[in-house]
Amino acid sequence: MLSLGRKLFKENIFLAPSLQSNRSEYFLHQIVILADLSCPGIEVFLAQVSNEGYFKSPYRWLLLDSDVGSYKFDLFNNLDIPLNSDVVIAKKINDEEYQLVEAYKVGVSSEVIYTTRGSWRSSSVEIKHKQKSNYLPIETAGNDTSNVTLYVSGELNRMKISKYGALEDYRYTKVISIRRRNLRRHVLTMANVITDSNETRKHLDDRLNLHQDSITKMSYMVVKICFEMLNATEKRIFTHTWGYKDKNGNWQGIIDHLLKKEADLGTLTIFTQERMKVIDYIAMVGSTAVRFVFREPPLALLENIFALPFTTAVWVAIFICVMGCALFLYITSKWEASVGMHPLQLNGSWADVLILIIGAVLQQGCTLEPRYAAGRCVTLLLFVALTILYAAYSANIVVLLRAPSSSVRSLPDLLNSPLKLGASDFEYNRYFFKKLNEPIRKAIYNKKIAPKGKKPNFYTMKEGVEKIRKGLFAFHMELNPGYRLIQETYQEEEKCDLVEIDYINEIDPWLPGQKRSPYKDLFKISFIKIRETGIQSNIHRRLHVGKPKCSGSISTFSSVGITDMYPALIATLYGMLISLVVLLLEITYKRLLHLREKRRLLRKLTI
Repeated sequence: MLSLGRKLFKENIFLAPSLQSNRSEYFLHQIVILADLSCPGIEVFLAQVSNEGYFKSPYRWLLLDSDVGSYKFDLFNNLDIPLNSDVVIAKKINDEEYQLVEAYKVGVSSEVIYTTRGSWRSSSVEIKHKQKSNYLPIETAGNDTSNVTLYVSGELNRMKISKYGALEDYRYTKVISIRRRNLRRHVLTMANVITDSNETRKHLDDRLNLHQDSITKMSYMVVKICFEMLNATEKRIFTHTWGYKDKNGNWQGIIDHLLKKEADLGTLTIFTQERMKVIDYIAMVGSTAVRFVFREPPLALLENIFALPFTTAVWVAIFICVMGCALFLYITSKWEASVGMHPLQLNGSWADVLILIIGAVLQQGCTLEPRYAAGRCVTLLLFVALTILYAAYSANIVVLLRAPSSSVRSLPDLLNSPLKLGASDFEYNRYFFKKLNEPIRKAIYNKKIAPKGKKPNFYTMKEGVEKIRKGLFAFHMELNPGYRLIQETYQEEEKCDLVEIDYINEIDPWLPGQKRSPYKDLFKISFIKIRETGIQSNIHRRLHVGKPKCSGSISTFSSVGITDMYPALIATLYGMLISLVVLLLEITYKRLLHLREKRRLLRKLTI
């Protein structure tokens, strides 16, 4: 051992006398654990390191079997040598030659699989071997023969020649997960979440009842192809939840199955910090989203549409025009009154001019009018201008009465809007609504989803979609089944004003797997191939429904409600109240004049 240590030290390779604790730091893949199978107590040592997980990735092993003629492979039958392990047995053939054999298991209880990785021959044996073999050197770098690529019997081999001997590599690739992708019908288990109907178990890989458990079906269809690529036997288990901690701190659903190693993969799951500590996310095999969906509320509900047709500049221009006409009418009426009077003629006062101006603005007539050309020209121009403005104003009002509002586009807008809120009655909604403590999101939940003293607004998918159709309601739901139901039940014009707002703000869910699973790299490579070949996209198109689109050519009659006319009704009400106040003031003023006249008469009689 001392001699070996000195030689390795000369090659800048350092030794450690003991194993480190079972950690998963990235630098551990640079460590090689060396053991001699001829040492006493090797069985106990191997069993101990197996129980402590030292045969798992990223640890690498080189085991020396120096007995010629006999094999000690039976030592590995009871060891946990997972699929992604890197265990090499250097089997001595003779004093000048060793054969390098890899050992691994597809499963914990399966048989050990041995594959020849390469061979080592001393320098003297290599010279004789080259003279007798049909090696054909195809690439060299000058006189450097430390890394020569050769063809041997038609197969590509890599050979490294040094002063110590020649190391020949039989592997067609150095990637372990590619060389060991045949699982030999080993059983792999997938945990599937069923929330909508138990009928989903019978229709996981067909297109029946697509609105039920769509994310489970999409996950299963991709995983099924992955299992077939790996030549594995499929097993399915079912649960009702993705996986959350209960009041005792224990995991439920998929996460519980993965922790107990009862399942190798699960249904697509949203990322959370708690889950990332206990499981690994393998791949994104599909996309879905959970968002608030609602129909855009009418503009009349959020704005005073009677003030919107004209810009501020136009309103100012109209006011200046009307005041200018009023000034000219006042001047002309003064002049006309000085020339002569008529019972229906303006008397030159501001009161008569204002009555005429108000009548013109409101498209009403007036009993008093100018009698001469100057005043009539001003009146004619005033009525023509106001008629054109009235036509433009009325046309804009008609459009704005049915125009949707674009003011609700964010969570603060949603919180402050008149929309009622609800959510689909699934466990992930209840979890995330309570979990997210950001002020806006917390206010949305406490004020509009679950106000104190009232029943929380959780509904079935069918109930929520129907409430969306009626309007003024935002429903937090999974988009795919929700949109499919909308596509099947809504009228064409009811699909035109759907809006989404993201509440959870999460990335697309990924498939969960066991922490440090030996099949993790195999799964990742297989899922990448499925995605690159377009199979995943094909499954997504078959199962998913995008946001419904209306034809854009549908024009239907829509009645105007009280809400649309609210500002006009309020103005009428205020006008009625003001008229009553003016009437009382006029009556009071009349009586005061009458009392004043009586007092004046009494003074005269007294005198």
